[in-house]
Amino acid sequence: MIEAGTLFILGAVVVGSALGVVIAPNAVHSVLFLIVNLLGLAVCFLLLNAVFLAAAQVLIYAGAIIVLFLFAITLLSPSGEYIAQDPRTAQRTVGIVISVALGALLLFLLFGSITDLGAPLPNGGASYGTVEGFGRALFQQFLFPFEITSFVLLVALIGAVVYGSNTLDEIRQGRLPRGKP
Repeated sequence: MIEAGTLFILGAVVVGSALGVVIAPNAVHSVLFLIVNLLGLAVCFLLLNAVFLAAAQVLIYAGAIIVLFLFAITLLSPSGEYIAQDPRTAQRTVGIVISVALGALLLFLLFGSITDLGAPLPNGGASYGTVEGFGRALFQQFLFPFEITSFVLLVALIGAVVYGSNTLDEIRQGRLPRGKP
């Protein structure tokens, strides 16, 4: 029961930090909230005995991706500009009301469908949560979605390189002002 309580507390931390990512007016503060979010997810993976996923979460997302985000933020916003206050407060209020209503509906449906919170996790076998189990699931059961995802990422990378090289050529030829892609 202690693990369930810890999982609920971590869930609240993860949801709160996710809200901080969206609400924070400063991009660097959003990245710091994202670090808390990703580390909280890693601890949730540890509580669910998915050690490999927790390690991958910390190393890949909370490590490398966050460094990439911070690099992009500092590169693209050297003056530290803040976003001006949005004048459409009525739309923001309606959006918040709709979001809270949908969140309440989701919680109602979730807690209405849970009958026993103390139910044990299903036994996944000896390789559950290990690198072997992850590899088997990735390259047997989920091979096609994995390959489609890698193809989409490859196309996006090629598109970014082509777009970047065209923009650089236009800047060199004087057709685009510097800093305006």
